[in-house]
Amino acid sequence: MVNGMNNTENYEICSAVINKAINYIFDHIDEEITVDDVAHYCSYSRYHLTRMFKEQTDEALYQFIKRIRLERSAWCLKVEKEKSITEIGEKYGYSSSNFATAFKKHLNLSPGDFRKTSEQMVEESSFSHGVTLDALDDAGKLITVENLDSFTVIYERKKGNYHQLPKEWCRFIEKYEHLATEETLYMECTIDDPTITDEDHCMYELCQTISSEQLVLKKNEHILLQNFQGGKYAAYHFKGFPQFLFMVYQEIFCRWLSRTGNQLDEKRPIFDIYRLVGEDGYMKIDICFPLK
Repeated sequence: MVNGMNNTENYEICSAVINKAINYIFDHIDEEITVDDVAHYCSYSRYHLTRMFKEQTDEALYQFIKRIRLERSAWCLKVEKEKSITEIGEKYGYSSSNFATAFKKHLNLSPGDFRKTSEQMVEESSFSHGVTLDALDDAGKLITVENLDSFTVIYERKKGNYHQLPKEWCRFIEKYEHLATEETLYMECTIDDPTITDEDHCMYELCQTISSEQLVLKKNEHILLQNFQGGKYAAYHFKGFPQFLFMVYQEIFCRWLSRTGNQLDEKRPIFDIYRLVGEDGYMKIDICFPLK
């Protein structure tokens, strides 16, 4: 027991603090944020927060900020083809020469070479299952642009290989099934791109919607809630087996956005809404991309 709390309660409270820190970093990653800024936001001392962060994530807080900044810039190189390398580097606080050096040190490629080979890296990924971008159905035939309402979810943020998702989903659903109703939706946010982030360090969120009557859960410090902001989304209506999902995402990132002139709204998350999961693995999923 620590201060009257058992180990599970202490872990859950620490996890809530670390999630708050990560949310702040995600929201301000294109600004000159420091470890002190994050500690102040979380109302913890620099020493206490950095110690907790290292214990929970096995990564130093400063290194985490630096890594996320570089990996977000890599993602922009893939998706925002209309922007120059210099523009993207400056967006994340780098001069032209510093950006190239830091980028190559982290990803073993120059920014220019990464941009040129991004589709090749996608097709060589373990998540592609041998599928090529050219073999996919035309995304334009499966996407509708819609205005979605805002909603609130219970969520847990995980760090690990996306291949572990089925196992984690079973545990999550069992944990929160007492709060599910006939209207409950199950959703997933895959935060990192495994062609950029180490496959075993990718973050993702498992989510379960709650009704307005369940908002009292905000008072429960052991349950994490977040709001998904509504607005304009491109919804890809996926029907098929999960091994194709990664390539659908990559088709949107690598081709559909630049081809259509649409731009992602980085202030809102990309998420999947599970509509059907069959016993044989067949799925119906709406993959929702926030648009400006």
